[in-house]
Amino acid sequence: MKRILFVFSLSFSFQCSMLGVLQDKIPTPQFSFESIQIQQITFTDITLGVETSVSNPYPVSLPSSLLDMDIKIEGLKLSQVKTDLGAIEAKKTKSLPLEVKLKYTDLYQLYKKFPTKQMLEVSAEGNMKVPIPKQWQLLGKDSLTFPFVQKREIPAVLPDVEIQNFKILMPTESEILSASNTESLVGTTTTFLKGLLGGSKTPVTSAAKAGLTGLNLNLKTEFDFVFKNQAASDLNLTDLKYNLQLAGENFLNGSPKEIINGGKESTVKVSNQFPLASIGTSLYKTIQSKEALYQLQGDSGLIVPNLRENIPFSYEKKGKFQWQ
Repeated sequence: MKRILFVFSLSFSFQCSMLGVLQDKIPTPQFSFESIQIQQITFTDITLGVETSVSNPYPVSLPSSLLDMDIKIEGLKLSQVKTDLGAIEAKKTKSLPLEVKLKYTDLYQLYKKFPTKQMLEVSAEGNMKVPIPKQWQLLGKDSLTFPFVQKREIPAVLPDVEIQNFKILMPTESEILSASNTESLVGTTTTFLKGLLGGSKTPVTSAAKAGLTGLNLNLKTEFDFVFKNQAASDLNLTDLKYNLQLAGENFLNGSPKEIINGGKESTVKVSNQFPLASIGTSLYKTIQSKEALYQLQGDSGLIVPNLRENIPFSYEKKGKFQWQ
């Protein structure tokens, strides 16, 4: 009896040893979680870019790669991602990028919970499941599961913008004369502009506009875009571009002359000009009324004091403003 047990034990040990050798010889897929980055910040959400890769050592393609991932901020689960990231070709390593959007409507409660915390910890936790082709399976194991945890910090942001200190400057007599090339138009143009820029309620007639046809006069304008972060983080704007529409018409676009960064508030100083002859009827009425429906959009970089990278920032807002 003891001899039988000894032989059985020896046989079992040999089989386990052989399985171990075989397992060492048979290649297995490899998974790598490369990074989690802030791809973009907008007025509605923060987009995270998740970079992973899977290496397929087999001479046949793998049909799928199943990702099951929880997104947590400060340990609180905010969202879950379950997706098939697709097939992986034979003998290839495939990058598997994924975008995750964090909406401010979901983040707002976290901001209230941590009102003074400028940086929040976001973690991606989960598993990547990769199938094993039948001819390379051992002990009936048909897939490999790779657990992962990746963490990084994101700024507490809830950005907004207002247009302030808007004004259109009355040109000087010499500027009007230079633009008209004749003294006879100076008086007519001056009267027209005083009515336009002075808040006159008198409608701008077609005849009045026709009288200014060919007048090569640019009107100067100055105003501020005031960006505010309503959450805790300090933000600095850089390399800002803007496109501003008034009353549905293209008004101005370009770069500001100055950006004054002040922690949670940044003032973008705009000084620009537009040709009087180019504006349409609705914009004439808007300038007269000193009240405008606007659409503002553009791009900038965001530099957060606690982070090294320059984060892409895209903004868009519609609203209404008045000026004196």
